[in-house]
Amino acid sequence: MQSLLPRPSLIRRIADQTAGLTFIRAPAGAGKSVLLRMVADDLGKPVCIAHQPRMDDVCDGWLIWDVPVTVQSARLSSQVLDAARSILIACRPEQRISGTARRIMHRGAVTYGAADLVFANEELKALPDEQRRILLEDYEGWPAFLPIAARPDDAACVDYLREAFLSSLSPAQTTELSIWLEAPSVETSGDWKAFLPPLLVHGAERHSDILRLLTLAVGERLAALTAGGAVIDVASALERAGRPLAAMDLLLDHGHEEHAAQILQRAQGRELIYRSSVDAFRKIVMRFSQAMIATNETVLFAVARTLLKQGELPRVRHLLARHLGHDYLDPLKVLSRNSRFSFAARTFRLNLMISEDLTPSDAMIARLGEFMADYPLGDDAKWSSYYNSILEFEIRRRNFREAEAAAARALIYLRKQGGQPLLEFFIHLHQIVLRLTSGDVLLARRAAKEARSRLEQVPHAAVQEFRMLRLAEACLAYEAGRPRGLLDFVQDDFEPFAAAEIWPSLMQFALHYASQVLGDYFAMTIRPGFLDGLWIHLSEGLQFHAMMEIRTAIAYQNANRWADAAATLTAVRIPLGRNWVESATDELMRLSRRDEIAYAMAWLRDAVHLATPRPYLPRQIDALISNPKVTNRQRVALQLWQSFTAYQRRDNAAVRTHLLSALETATRLGCNGVLSEERIFLSPLLNNKRIRSFIETSHDVRTALSIFAASINSPQARALHGGLSQREIQMLQLVAAGLPNKRIAHTLNISEPTVKFHIGNLFRKLGCSRRAEALRAATALGWL
Repeated sequence: MQSLLPRPSLIRRIADQTAGLTFIRAPAGAGKSVLLRMVADDLGKPVCIAHQPRMDDVCDGWLIWDVPVTVQSARLSSQVLDAARSILIACRPEQRISGTARRIMHRGAVTYGAADLVFANEELKALPDEQRRILLEDYEGWPAFLPIAARPDDAACVDYLREAFLSSLSPAQTTELSIWLEAPSVETSGDWKAFLPPLLVHGAERHSDILRLLTLAVGERLAALTAGGAVIDVASALERAGRPLAAMDLLLDHGHEEHAAQILQRAQGRELIYRSSVDAFRKIVMRFSQAMIATNETVLFAVARTLLKQGELPRVRHLLARHLGHDYLDPLKVLSRNSRFSFAARTFRLNLMISEDLTPSDAMIARLGEFMADYPLGDDAKWSSYYNSILEFEIRRRNFREAEAAAARALIYLRKQGGQPLLEFFIHLHQIVLRLTSGDVLLARRAAKEARSRLEQVPHAAVQEFRMLRLAEACLAYEAGRPRGLLDFVQDDFEPFAAAEIWPSLMQFALHYASQVLGDYFAMTIRPGFLDGLWIHLSEGLQFHAMMEIRTAIAYQNANRWADAAATLTAVRIPLGRNWVESATDELMRLSRRDEIAYAMAWLRDAVHLATPRPYLPRQIDALISNPKVTNRQRVALQLWQSFTAYQRRDNAAVRTHLLSALETATRLGCNGVLSEERIFLSPLLNNKRIRSFIETSHDVRTALSIFAASINSPQARALHGGLSQREIQMLQLVAAGLPNKRIAHTLNISEPTVKFHIGNLFRKLGCSRRAEALRAATALGWL
């Protein structure tokens, strides 16, 4: 087709060149060979197509050489150069012709590139109008697309592109091209770009049709290459392009498991999960055989990391014990300096301690310091991982300063690596947890902004992580008196949140806020009841058992069911016991474990509500306030209890002092949620006009009280004032949630006829006969 289109102007320019060397250098499809023959015909000279021109290829001082495609480099002999006055060479950009430097220096050289070979409008006048338009507008006059413009058949075009452009590409170059086709960009580098027409390299967005056809052709070419034994070359190219998961997937598809394991090791094994989608990582890693898991530690720990992400702690422990021995389950044996385990195994054991909810003793922290001495000084990734672990441990140990220091160091090492947005997000999320746990809400808000900023930089899907962030942001909103987000999270997102890998401090944090918001806004039987949903995903080790029971007991207390709360606390498996708590004074200052402090406070809370509290209760509360492991949030609650016990003793001066301190602290830290949880003690104090008029002189107190007033003006409170009973409010909330009678009966652990009886009473008070009418009426009254 190209031979039928005369190009006299271009032919004459080339033939009249006076330089010693003339190159026609362009990628495949530029029409070099056709143009070269046109020039040769015009001059009446032959065309040499040999790999190496000889003397008899020179005709009347002319050497016209069409360099074969298979030639990578060639050298013109001095005899040929001396015999030829004019040399015209057609070659591709990647082909190298040597021996010409002297000729170029003395007589010069001219090169006609790809841009010079495109068809101009006047050269296409012989073509039909539509074909000319397609070639000029869609393909920018590129000669190779002349047949496609004449015959737009997809199958034929794909075959043509594969043969014309891709046949000379190596497996690696074809792979790089396939990656570029996913998101064409001018900035992309690679020697494969020399094989493409300039219109694709510099203006791909204007040629979607040819990109589509080229993508199909490249896919077929890659399939042929991998079927022909080039799997490892293609996988290596994928790995160099930063796609280790795709490389491993390809290798595993073709039975090259050992090579796939090597790529996993070079990609830092289990750490790769933080640079890719969890689902994509799981899909690849879980394909390794049991034999490979048994013989390759990198694969073993990657599989274990994947199972932890799915919340499968028991399976992980079983897997590691089977392959590494049961002594691997003892962290002291693993982390000792003379341990038989590898450095990678000891590092993973440190991370496993987090999921097991182990709280290290001072001796264990010292052992970890010894283990840290073995870390390579320049390995920033390992150091950031170490400090991330220390961060979690110090949160559990209620050493918040040390936790903040560990977070800062972890961020320093992550930034030394050039930044790891997902891992930085986890550090900031830890900071939110530790600051909200300690009661410093204002600082927690700063960490939340940083966490969102980092998470939005993660290039892959991070559904689970965004769910964690939504929880943290909902808790911050709750502290500011906006509970709706947290209520929605508990009802809609808590189950998938808890089903995934959640490190224990975050789970404890979630349980605390979830149980508090449910207790605040749902007046119902606590267990069995709505809170049972929080039990669904407990691990077999029941590491959250004590905290769950303590939170349930507090919910019972807030519902004025003190006997049920006492029974629940009595069943908690904590070595202290009720008698110890009731008789302890100075010993309360030395409690250090998170659950033990919460347990002791729950029993003291029981004592505070008594009409005649025991005389030494103020000393017990003071002891806990002096305990360095007690959080600021807990101190606010303890100060409120001090005020309430003083109120029972009619010591108004002490009431005002403790209450003022509690409210000002809550406002200064922003932890207003604790006021809502302690409303059973705070409300009676605020109902006393003399006490209230005294404390309201403080601006901070007025701020705290406005948020507290909004929290107690909940739909539940309005419904109570409107004449509904606690049970009828339960029914209204569950009906609004769309639960049928049978499900409501199961949730509240009552019979279905009882449910119908209470719903009947609810309908009668609302003047309705159907659920939809009742919901509309309740919404209008502000009860929902």
